[in-house]
Amino acid sequence: MGACRRLVLGGAAASAVLLGACSDLGPAASPVIHASNSALPPAARYLVALRGTGSPSPSLAAQIRAGGGRIVYSHAGSGLVVVAGLSSAAATAVRQRTDVQTVIADVKRIRIHDPAFGRWAGRPLTTLQHAAGYTPRGTVDPRTAAAFSLQWNMTQVHADSAWQITTQGAGEKVFILDSGVDTAQVELKGHVNTALSTSFAFAATDTVDTLALPFGHDVVGHGTFVSSIITGNSITIAAVAPQSQIVMVRVLDDGGQGSFLASLEGILYATDNGANVINMSLGGYFDRTNADDMAFVDVFQRVVDYAFQRGILIVAASGNEGLDFNTAVAPTGSYVDSLETPAGLHHVLSVGATGPVDTANFTGIAVYSNFGNDGVAVFAPGGNTVDTVQADLVIGACSSATSLCPGAENQYLIGAGTSFASPMTAAEGAVIQGQSGTVVGQALETCIETTATEVTGKRPDPDYNFGIIDVLAAVNSKGCQ
Repeated sequence: MGACRRLVLGGAAASAVLLGACSDLGPAASPVIHASNSALPPAARYLVALRGTGSPSPSLAAQIRAGGGRIVYSHAGSGLVVVAGLSSAAATAVRQRTDVQTVIADVKRIRIHDPAFGRWAGRPLTTLQHAAGYTPRGTVDPRTAAAFSLQWNMTQVHADSAWQITTQGAGEKVFILDSGVDTAQVELKGHVNTALSTSFAFAATDTVDTLALPFGHDVVGHGTFVSSIITGNSITIAAVAPQSQIVMVRVLDDGGQGSFLASLEGILYATDNGANVINMSLGGYFDRTNADDMAFVDVFQRVVDYAFQRGILIVAASGNEGLDFNTAVAPTGSYVDSLETPAGLHHVLSVGATGPVDTANFTGIAVYSNFGNDGVAVFAPGGNTVDTVQADLVIGACSSATSLCPGAENQYLIGAGTSFASPMTAAEGAVIQGQSGTVVGQALETCIETTATEVTGKRPDPDYNFGIIDVLAAVNSKGCQ
């Protein structure tokens, strides 16, 4: 490919490692773990990364038990083990073993933070449809959705034209790592695979992680909104891949925060349960000069590589700091020592947001969106917040568990953020796969990138990189079939 997204991994105790995130690269080599030798902080859970794949040895398991801990999760394919009940001293001792690459204390560093998210104050949508007695409509023309004329985000990527010549993602499943989903919301009823959906999120008060929060209870509302951009019943709003299913893998708590272990477990679960596309409209910044932070990033890369090597495309929001990745400068200051995860990792398709200003210039980069070909691969509509014009935002389904739509299954929100650009791209992947069946993983990422619209007439562009996604162009491209 003609463009590279570069990412630098480096810790205080190690020289920097330069990884080129070019679309035509093969799987990354197993990373070198950067970690300090200081004592680990107290934590409810610790991640133990083995030196290679496999399960913990009998001697390691015995040491964990002797230290008062218990293994609560083990993934042989990635060589990762989650342990609860260890003291700081016991966890630090485990890190000294020759068969252990590193041990990391679990912390809540993953979050969602979108610049606009609230109740839609437009025409009273509750009068258009009612939840009572509703059953899914089956295959319909999504353009018949009551508010479709307001969904500029769908027409900008030519999703509406793609609906007419594709199966609209029928038979495809998009795994979403997020805050949960309202399975009874009228737009999503019948589109959530409840058999596969699960949760790795725990309440902040659950210090021993004994009872996972339900995937079908979305207090934050973020996961429901994101899901309705991917799929839906086309009642009031249309979705990019309306005949697809979503699988909710909950990794965020009721405050919209999540531990890094939850994200890792979520990716591994999706990979091992038939995912082709994973959407992650979440992230966190990690300090390149902090050895413990970079140890986490290295392990996260290990998990992403595990998914990549199995033909899975991970799509992630690039972030909402207005950061120019080419200079590492944002309106709030320098990010030169920061790495956005997971969007900044090798083999992750990072998505920025576009949005109009007063319903004009729909291809402009949203004022809040991160940009630059060193960190963003493609762009998709995410809404803009320059003014107070509601039409510049995007519309999504509202969860009845939120304070915005309490108890109502037929309400809608408006919002803006790269969180809402990322699922458009993930859904494009579902539409492409519904037509092809063989374009997966790296080939799917290449298809999305090479069929994107060149906003400035050049590719790569310093700001837009490959450009703005185009669903119709992708399904019509011979390279995507």
